[in-house]
Amino acid sequence: MVLASFFVGNAVSTLTGARAFLDPVAAMVCVAAIEAAIRLRRPLRQRPGDRLGLQLLDMTRFGFTYGLLLEGFKLL
Repeated sequence: MVLASFFVGNAVSTLTGARAFLDPVAAMVCVAAIEAAIRLRRPLRQRPGDRLGLQLLDMTRFGFTYGLLLEGFKLL
């Protein structure tokens, strides 16, 4: 899951960087997706039992954020 979301983060930043006119919109969508994932954590944490959904959500969020940050550091 981390690897797949890492590739999605890389693809989003590469494609929007190549198009160059969608950068603010893509950044807003990415931040909104990460914020939604953070807000989805609370109900998953409070649910008793299996934590697989919470772990998958966290892995997806970490991979996506890492992919975006790595592409950003490539530009420096």
